[in-house]
Amino acid sequence: MSIKKSSQILYLALAIGMFLFVTISNRSWPGTFVQYQEPDFLTFSELKALSKKSHPGVLLARKLNRFWKTPIINNEAYYAGARPHYLRDEKLAHFLRLASWNIEKSYEMENVIKVFSSADEFRTLIDPSKAPEGSAQYQDIMRQRERLATADVILLQEMDIGHKRSGYINAAAELAKKLNMNYAYGAEQLEVDPVYLGLEKINYEGGEVDQEATDYYKVDPARYKGIFGCAVLSRYPIKRAEVFQLKKQAYDWHAGEVEKIGFLERSRRFGAKTVFRNEITREIKVGGRIYFRVDLAVPELPNGTLTIINVHLEIKCEPKGRLEQMSEILHSYIRGIKNPVILAGDFNSAHQDLSATSVKRVAVRAAKNPENWLTVATSALLPQALIINASRLTTKLTRNLQDPTAKDIPILLPNPVKPLFQMIEDFRFRDGKAFDFRGDQSRSINGNDGTLANSNQRDLKGFKTTFSTKRAIAEVIGKYRLDWIFVKSFLKHPWAVNGSYRFAPHFGETLEEMNTSLQTPISDHHPNVVDLPFGEPKL
Repeated sequence: MSIKKSSQILYLALAIGMFLFVTISNRSWPGTFVQYQEPDFLTFSELKALSKKSHPGVLLARKLNRFWKTPIINNEAYYAGARPHYLRDEKLAHFLRLASWNIEKSYEMENVIKVFSSADEFRTLIDPSKAPEGSAQYQDIMRQRERLATADVILLQEMDIGHKRSGYINAAAELAKKLNMNYAYGAEQLEVDPVYLGLEKINYEGGEVDQEATDYYKVDPARYKGIFGCAVLSRYPIKRAEVFQLKKQAYDWHAGEVEKIGFLERSRRFGAKTVFRNEITREIKVGGRIYFRVDLAVPELPNGTLTIINVHLEIKCEPKGRLEQMSEILHSYIRGIKNPVILAGDFNSAHQDLSATSVKRVAVRAAKNPENWLTVATSALLPQALIINASRLTTKLTRNLQDPTAKDIPILLPNPVKPLFQMIEDFRFRDGKAFDFRGDQSRSINGNDGTLANSNQRDLKGFKTTFSTKRAIAEVIGKYRLDWIFVKSFLKHPWAVNGSYRFAPHFGETLEEMNTSLQTPISDHHPNVVDLPFGEPKL
């Protein structure tokens, strides 16, 4: 056979192979998907108008309403041929990996891209004094980085579009482009601080203008969009996305931030900056917390769909405010979803209210708190009060330490965050399915069992924390578990001992070491990952 004829046969075989590959690849995703859509962004003059008045005139209000309800959807990666990793191992067989991360206002977006896209570039970010090359810790953070980088679905919170602090980029678009992933974006708020927009100057204590600080914060009108929100990146195509403002807004980010702060709040901010190295500043915004749903085309699942609910609950409120927001999401919007659901993100599940403090607010809260009345009563009636109250405080700290799922015992050992988790555990979809609360030694990342251990990494006591102030005290105070992953798969009960483990969470891990071993941590939050097998795993 001639060389020419052999070449022709080879080219024909390659062409047939390519045709079959494309046909089989596309056969799994019937129909078409939105290639690109975005909302009508507000102009700089419209942002200035909102800075002065959070409730604008009719025309601007209509535009703002459309803006809140129009997510960005970008499936260009899918149309360029991008497909999932199709991860597989001996234990889980074929599985989907999901990651969730609050990346702190996109400050370190350039390094975020390095972490996800390149092991070699990630190595340049490691602090050798924290993780010497070749050490066990070094190997572990490289393993953690690999888990993060191989996720087919990534949930992100605090993503900027058009902010000076992050170089005026569209953070989600930049990362999605680098990773060749599809993405959807839901806007939460527009940041309209008059200092940013050149409407107000920063003054020294005596009233004199601090021109250097004023110029530092002032933005470029041509590039500023001031958008703050959440994103879902996916190697699976996006079928649809839905976003809108929640009805339950526990804090007004315009009125609450415009109000001048008093002595108590100034003291709190000074303490936060001095003790914890966290600076609390004014954040005047329009908008609030959102409902953000993204449906992905995942052929291996019922209905060919995986629904993602990207959560970012309010932080400037008491736990009751977040409970109301979660109740709205669960009972008003997602109950009827029949396919698997992942409810994940930043739940801000802290015991405290971080909104501005005043003497009046502290007094009112103290008067409403029955625990304080118990302290007063024991102090007045019992000579052993000091010992009793100290014992109660110690028990409260050790019993509930980093475990917001611990039992709530009113007055004696209160856990104000518990109702949020109880609501999620008790919730049932219309098809009878529940969120998976199981924790098995063989399916957790470190062999710990207990509530949610399969989906959210537990520690020796409670859960591994996902958030830390710049300086935590005694590795306890200033550290919290704020970020969570909940999975609806095929269970009819959160604790079904003999229930299916198909698409159930496995090996949930908090990648704290990967983040804290860097020269500059990416965020004050740590990422979380979980694996979800498409079939019944062989464990």
